[in-house]
Amino acid sequence: MKKLIFIGIYVLNFFVLQSQELYFNTALSGLNIREEPKIDSKKIGKLPYGSVVKLLDITDIKLQIKDNDETLNGVWVKIKFQNFPFIISESKKDVQFENEGYVFSAFIEKLNKASIEITEIDSLKFYSHYVPPKPSNRIKITSKQEAEQVLEGKVKWTQSAFNGRVIDEIILDSGQILKINQVSNDFSFIAYFPTEEIILFEGGHASDFSISTKTGETLKTVGNPEYIIESPSKKIRLNGFFGGQECSHYFFQVKTGDTYTYLTAFNHDLCYYDKFYWLNDQEFIYSETSYATTVNGNQIYYLGKIQN
Repeated sequence: MKKLIFIGIYVLNFFVLQSQELYFNTALSGLNIREEPKIDSKKIGKLPYGSVVKLLDITDIKLQIKDNDETLNGVWVKIKFQNFPFIISESKKDVQFENEGYVFSAFIEKLNKASIEITEIDSLKFYSHYVPPKPSNRIKITSKQEAEQVLEGKVKWTQSAFNGRVIDEIILDSGQILKINQVSNDFSFIAYFPTEEIILFEGGHASDFSISTKTGETLKTVGNPEYIIESPSKKIRLNGFFGGQECSHYFFQVKTGDTYTYLTAFNHDLCYYDKFYWLNDQEFIYSETSYATTVNGNQIYYLGKIQN
């Protein structure tokens, strides 16, 4: 029960923060967190690339650094970060669920970088465009033993009294080693998606959880690969996950180089869609069932547009 409560707090905490402004760590090799807003202050942790944090305060203390022959200017900012699923804090005694510290502002950016415009349309317009999706040919490894072999050299495993073999460490492409916080960890392996380089787990209340073995990003920004629907040119894609409550949660990603990065939340009041179809790289249509006026539900159709 304690484990399920811990996982529930993790999921709830994220969605509480979603109503506030969240930031995304862009430092590929990890971002140092300091106890105080100065370069010689004690380092209390290191955020892996893609970590989502809450911005608490922006100081007026300026900082300039050199990064790969580029001069970066910014200020110290105070953030709140999570010690799950990875142990971020350097002190082994300090593994509380959330902690605070200072980071350099040049390496964090707003999580949502676009907005979604939604317009209701009629069924005639919807079905004049809609084409049923083709079956997915996404590669999915569901055998834990096979996944362990495929991930050899990138993932280290350990034995758990609850779930057998579980992931203990992930060695990212940047060389950073991420130690899994095993305290109250009750996520069970479901599958490994080699094309996306994502491991999918299941937590309490059948909730999704995922980790990118490439970057260390987690569920908030990589989702569950089985939710992915790509735009015609594959430049943009819909993604999502089930959070263990009544509804799924959806967001969009944009292709950057050979990978996809978080673009924006699908911020319409959507629980589940019935049908979804991309018109082009910016526009899409979808339908959902509303029970607001009838017991059996009423189909509603929408046109969506991504506004950068």
